[in-house]
Amino acid sequence: MKTRAFLFVLFFFFLLLSGCSSLNSQSHIIAQMAVATSNYERPYTFYVVQTKGSSASTNGKTSYSGTFDLVVRGEKGAEASHESLNQYFGNKALTFEGPVKLAVQDCNADKLLDFPLGFSAGDGSGEDKYVIFSVGKNGKIFTLPAKGYKEDGFVYTAAGGNCSLEFTRTIGTGEGRSPGILVGVAKEGGNFAPAEYIWDGKQFVFEKENPFIIAQSELNTNGQKNSIKVIQTEYKKPLTSSDQGFSIAESMYRGRFDLLVQNGSGEVTSQLSLNQYFGNANLGFAGSFPLVFGDYNRDGNADFAIGQPDKNSPEFQYVLFSVNSKGNLSVLPAGGYKEEGFVYNAESGLGTGFPLLKNGETGFTVTLSGLGDTGYVQGKYVWNGNKFVFSKL
Repeated sequence: MKTRAFLFVLFFFFLLLSGCSSLNSQSHIIAQMAVATSNYERPYTFYVVQTKGSSASTNGKTSYSGTFDLVVRGEKGAEASHESLNQYFGNKALTFEGPVKLAVQDCNADKLLDFPLGFSAGDGSGEDKYVIFSVGKNGKIFTLPAKGYKEDGFVYTAAGGNCSLEFTRTIGTGEGRSPGILVGVAKEGGNFAPAEYIWDGKQFVFEKENPFIIAQSELNTNGQKNSIKVIQTEYKKPLTSSDQGFSIAESMYRGRFDLLVQNGSGEVTSQLSLNQYFGNANLGFAGSFPLVFGDYNRDGNADFAIGQPDKNSPEFQYVLFSVNSKGNLSVLPAGGYKEEGFVYNAESGLGTGFPLLKNGETGFTVTLSGLGDTGYVQGKYVWNGNKFVFSKL
């Protein structure tokens, strides 16, 4: 992904060791990428080259072991840069599991291409460690420094053994925010906790917030201040467009999440798992989102909705939460349309507000996809004293 000013055309060549082209008689290209962008002096081609070692094929997949170089060549084949990859990983033999697909992105928003390459951390944590290689406008290879977690020079994350990884990035532009990389690091008891590497202008610096907040809003009810937060408690690798089952909702934050309420003194007054309301499966959010409050059942408490995409329609399914002045959370029941417990709406996103009903009815309106007809139709959820019940408008 690049900024609008950072337009590029890229195409991939994935080559197996048998029958592939070579830079010389002893080296074999296991991956290459041709890239042309407005920020480079001329087009370059990036290569990962096996200089010594072996390959093996199993079930149609080829792995490559040994020593490797990174090579950058210009449009006429002239070499612009050449680096040993093994030197960054203790000069040990490395293994690529094929087919090798190079992930290229701009990790630190400097309008230069970066390609993270990494391997298992080898410490029993389940993490992988990556060096972020970058290519200057003149085709020279350099690395983006990283520090603050384990060995300096590496970005650590739970990536499932992908040698070339497309990091999940926070944009970081505007409002004084710096570019960042979302990662998952080992936590006590197993699994992975969310964390982030923040670019400070010179290097990526590891930060681990506790709690890791992805959404929050302040609420003042009858003079009582409460802070409502959605926090990520467990990290799962976000999905990319090349992953099976890709959903845009799972492209940034993915895993397990809690809903947390703190009073004005910072005391936690209520906390519950969001996943339990969505089949206890992994949840995903495409970014931070606002919590929009309203009093939908007119009981004097603040209500808000958190949703996930409905897998079988363009609608979202929402759970309605309510918080009283003491900071206690509860769930408002809903039903009458599709699965019980959810409010369905096709107009908004992950956190949304609903238009209140008028003419003496207590509830709100929604937009739904068709109800057996074409296009979209309006519906309503009316409070009957115990739950919100759906009906057509």
